[in-house]
Amino acid sequence: MMRSISVLAGREFVAQLRSGTLILVGVVAPVLLAVLFGFALGGGDSTEPSRVGVVDLDGGEFASSMQDEVLASEELTDIITLEEVGTVSEAQGAVDSGELGSAIVFTEGFTQTVRAGEGGVVEVLESASNPVAATVATSVVDQMSALVQARTLSVRAATAAGVPESEVQVCVEANGADGPSLSLVDAAMADGAVDMSVFYASGIAALFAFLVVGTAARSILAERRIGVLARVQASPVPGWALVLSKAIVGFGAALLSMCSTWIASVLIFGESWGDPPAVFLLFAAHCLAATALTMLVASGARTDAQADGYVLVLSFAFGFLGGSLIPIFQLPEALQILSRFTPNGWTANGLGSLVVSGGGVDSILLPVAVLLAIAAVAALAAGLRFRKGLLR
Repeated sequence: MMRSISVLAGREFVAQLRSGTLILVGVVAPVLLAVLFGFALGGGDSTEPSRVGVVDLDGGEFASSMQDEVLASEELTDIITLEEVGTVSEAQGAVDSGELGSAIVFTEGFTQTVRAGEGGVVEVLESASNPVAATVATSVVDQMSALVQARTLSVRAATAAGVPESEVQVCVEANGADGPSLSLVDAAMADGAVDMSVFYASGIAALFAFLVVGTAARSILAERRIGVLARVQASPVPGWALVLSKAIVGFGAALLSMCSTWIASVLIFGESWGDPPAVFLLFAAHCLAATALTMLVASGARTDAQADGYVLVLSFAFGFLGGSLIPIFQLPEALQILSRFTPNGWTANGLGSLVVSGGGVDSILLPVAVLLAIAAVAALAAGLRFRKGLLR
């Protein structure tokens, strides 16, 4: 059976290559649009630093030194400005109203627990209306955690060496145990702005994944019309093998399309999309979801032309709602909620974490899990519909 599926998939792949569909729709069109949008609309989307509130419930020297680290970083001062806030409730209110982009909270006893070698807790209050500020603040807190870990280890070493408690901080700083400096390394963020060439290129890549799979889904109905499906069903090969082979080719073509747009964007604009293995994993999950959803809508079409219409509506609806065409935070609140039900929205969410915070695979586990869940549900529904209609 696997041999039959491989033969059918190979035939579909060769057919798409010969017709030029794979090259034109999968590579040339998305890469060209990404480049044009990048040159026309690329660059930073903001020139003003994000306002980040600081709630210091600790009041100790370690919490203060953490804030000094941020203020001493030339890179971070171009991206965020720190503003003192008295209480957590005041900070949350300012974040909710949009007065602050986000807020960092040093919990009570932070200095004491760090001094005791037990680490410390720093929280982030986020705003859905300003995800850039929230992501930057989260990235800064993540790097603060590295500083806390380094200082915690140093405190333990100093304590074990018999250094008096009142002299521990002086000893730690005098021996260069401040840990790594705070910065946003290798991210598509410079001078306080997220480069929009990455946004447009990634959005176009996510949108075209549906259009590319649509060419494979369309061919199922075209082959039914010309009698190929009937001949396959009359042979020992079951009809579902033809559908599965089309889905495999569609998935591979969509992944090739997204990776081509990604590589072209990086080479032309020089902006990183984040950790490469994590980006590839996110793209693979998106393509699985796109393949399953496209096959689902195609299973309800009666003609190949009708399938084209369904796929176009699906592609651009998800592209609009999922932030492929317009940043999600610029959409009305109701549409922002709907974006959580689209694969494009979760792909944009995951890529945003990779680009801004410089995270790895562990930072996109939730988006990938949601995309795989969408793919599984849609694939099951598509299989049932094909079996009930097209393959009966």
